[in-house]
Amino acid sequence: MRTYLVLLAGLLLAVASCTKEDRKLMLIKQEEEIDQFVKTLSKATIYYQKGVVRAVLEPGKPGTPADTLATGDTIYFYYAGHVFSRGKGELFHTNSDSVAAVYNRTLSADQAMIRSGVTGEGKFLKGLDYGFTGMSAGEHAYLIFNADYGYGNTTVGQVPLMSPLLFEIWVERIVKKQISLQE
Repeated sequence: MRTYLVLLAGLLLAVASCTKEDRKLMLIKQEEEIDQFVKTLSKATIYYQKGVVRAVLEPGKPGTPADTLATGDTIYFYYAGHVFSRGKGELFHTNSDSVAAVYNRTLSADQAMIRSGVTGEGKFLKGLDYGFTGMSAGEHAYLIFNADYGYGNTTVGQVPLMSPLLFEIWVERIVKKQISLQE
């Protein structure tokens, strides 16, 4: 009996190791595919931030570098979320009427609203939080990241588990964090 338990434990450990190794290989493949896609964006300015690629398609208009988004600032934006598949894959969500129209979708009034939130507070996917840093009002960019920075091992709506994501972002405005003199 004890021999069987030892064999079973060894087998479970081997399966877990394979699963971890398979996950690592999948993430490496996702990163390679993202890098290949980024190479096709010849006119974009590319930034790499904590595992997230930000491809600036149209720069914003910050008055000074201090006007760019930093942790704790509030961002107001429109977006189109795609499952990454060597580029823009299936659209899974948007709050932009014009994007919805291209994909023959109709948005309700509450879906077609500008989104906002404070960065760095865990309100966004990790890939968005990291990718937003440095953006400025008026910027149009792709934020592209592997599954670890998105939904990971969870299926969410139309997004299969372990899916890399591409978000197309249009920044409307940024509100800088107010610093209290008492802090």
